[in-house]
Amino acid sequence: MTGLVHTTGSFPELLYPGLAAIWGESYSQYPKMYERFMTIKTSNKRFEKEQGLTGFSLASVKNEGDSVEYARATQGYQKEYQMLTYGLGASVTREMVEDDQYGYIRRIPELLAQAMVRTEEVQATGVLNSGFDASVTGADGQALFSTAHPNAGSGGGTQSNRPAVAADLTQTSLEAAIIAVRDFRDENNQRVMIQPKKLVVSNSDFFNATKILQTEYKVGSADNDVNVISGLGLELVVTTYLTDPDAWFLVTDAANGLTFYRRRAATIERDNDISTQNLNIVTTERFDVGFTDWRTAYGSPGA
Repeated sequence: MTGLVHTTGSFPELLYPGLAAIWGESYSQYPKMYERFMTIKTSNKRFEKEQGLTGFSLASVKNEGDSVEYARATQGYQKEYQMLTYGLGASVTREMVEDDQYGYIRRIPELLAQAMVRTEEVQATGVLNSGFDASVTGADGQALFSTAHPNAGSGGGTQSNRPAVAADLTQTSLEAAIIAVRDFRDENNQRVMIQPKKLVVSNSDFFNATKILQTEYKVGSADNDVNVISGLGLELVVTTYLTDPDAWFLVTDAANGLTFYRRRAATIERDNDISTQNLNIVTTERFDVGFTDWRTAYGSPGA
């Protein structure tokens, strides 16, 4: 760690009075974006397991005098969350602490906290960013966004939560996505009431998405067609942590979907090394992210 210690040689300009400003170490911080599209849960264990159940199929006619037909719910897919520890620290010599003329050293805890927030954002949004990667699978063995999610029920079959042909965000593609979400089935391939609630886009699609959601009539058309989407109340979530600028996602009201499990919130601790007299400042946090039920979202990687 010797090469990572902040010494008076690391910041020579901070040792002399007269600097007009210090820049580059901090930028404006915004509310956590991932909390708008993920469900935040707390944990008190090393790992958490969420177990799916298939439920029951339709009821059948009971003839007079006959017994009702009995059915059995079966165990569905299981998702496990492992509580990982994330950490980052900074070490400063005693001389640097004593000689700092601008209070930069006092800001190290703040800068470490900002770094941890960015870590949360990257890891949480990574669930969407890796959602089309076939090597990153969920409880059913499929990527988050797949055309072949297998049903765990006895009837079998598969379902899809992405377009067969990748499409950019347009009024037409969004309408098709909303129809697909409303047609999601349960593990027995029975109809369920799932509704889209949020549209998640990158900064590049902000203006496009805003036009689609707020324009009263069909976007980019001279016709007098009503834009039904504008009346659905979809919440727009714009995050700068999406890695694909034209990827877009619908987040639904399905339970146990995109999940951020927090085992221990971020803390800042400091201590002095008696031998070197260096000041060590460390932040750590324990959490895991992922998805349980793929019905939590519909996504397209863009054309």
